[in-house]
Amino acid sequence: MNKEKIDELKKHPSQGTRFTYKLKNANVYVSDEGFHFIDYLDPVEEIPHNIDASQLTNEESAYIETQLQANLQKFRNQADIVKKHLQLNKAKVLDIGCGGGLFLSLLKQDGAEVVGIELSDSRAQYAKIKHNLEIHKYAIEDDFWQKEYVNSFDAITLWDVIEHVNYPFQVLQSTANVLKQGGLLFIDTPCRDSFYHQFGEFTYRLTKGKYPTFLNAMYSSHLFGHKQIFSTNEMKQLFESAGFEIIDLNKFHELSFPYSFYLKKLFRSEVLVSLLLPAVKIFFKIFKIQNKMLVIGRKK
Repeated sequence: MNKEKIDELKKHPSQGTRFTYKLKNANVYVSDEGFHFIDYLDPVEEIPHNIDASQLTNEESAYIETQLQANLQKFRNQADIVKKHLQLNKAKVLDIGCGGGLFLSLLKQDGAEVVGIELSDSRAQYAKIKHNLEIHKYAIEDDFWQKEYVNSFDAITLWDVIEHVNYPFQVLQSTANVLKQGGLLFIDTPCRDSFYHQFGEFTYRLTKGKYPTFLNAMYSSHLFGHKQIFSTNEMKQLFESAGFEIIDLNKFHELSFPYSFYLKKLFRSEVLVSLLLPAVKIFFKIFKIQNKMLVIGRKK
């Protein structure tokens, strides 16, 4: 599939696609080549570039600490992945969608010169004051980056981000422009050719749309929600089309939020969630379902 076509399909979802899944929070379209995406785009151009510090309330801080960044081991794993491929001392690293800044803070401790992009006011402010980080509210496609930071970074990371962006091919092209020659791009993202998505497709078809199960948790037309879920082959082609040589691609098991977060998305009953939670924890301790993929590319 021509990867430029991915972005064009998202601009005109009715052309060359079929409406396939009507979910609780999204309408999912599938292209003739199998690309899955929703018909919602974030109004990125309307988001002001200054960080509104007032948005970081006590509730927002609690959410960042107890939900968004609850899985400390996840961030340590991400830092270890980068350290395996890059000497961090004095290395310039940009994290796109840096959230509360925990990952960047770990790299900073090892001597990296780090910068973050975060479009959420509360998360950007938290990263600034909690970890003393340089954070910008300019999307990577913006002239702020594309004119002032050409060939600037040794590595760029997008942890659980590419599924959220409006135009994924444009994002990868933009990252390539600000990476140095031979610079590294790290992306992890939910994987469509995994158990969760495939089981969701099965239950949707079996119940004629009444019970999409995991699909409801994988797509959302809310601001900064999941807009597309890639297969491993699609992601490989996306990297190569944007000028990257794939140096690693593998599937792994990871959940970004606590188990209760996902159960609440699947079931509306707090009682049912509390009853299921112990069994779910035991299940995932035994069965490490590979639900995500990690792709590492080097700029040619």
